[in-house]
Amino acid sequence: MSPRTVAVVVGVAFFLAGLLIMLLPLAADSPSGFAVSCGNSVGMGFDEVAVEAEGPALVGICERLQRERLTWAAPVTVVGLLLVVGGVIARRRSSG
Repeated sequence: MSPRTVAVVVGVAFFLAGLLIMLLPLAADSPSGFAVSCGNSVGMGFDEVAVEAEGPALVGICERLQRERLTWAAPVTVVGLLLVVGGVIARRRSSG
């Protein structure tokens, strides 16, 4: 396998892993001991009113969890995308 092919394969793996990490649901424990859904790191599935009904502090906890996950998942996705694009561009230049 050529280095470009390896870069593209690794890039696709990083890109898909980053997307998966961003879309996995987050949860926080409520004071009553039940898990409260915080949606995912891009905010889908987060019902602020329902979370605030469990406890006002949980809204801040959920927002912090979303921000922390997005802080490291977004760069993984971007690095994967850059590897894929770089591998494709390098392949076109060398064959043309």
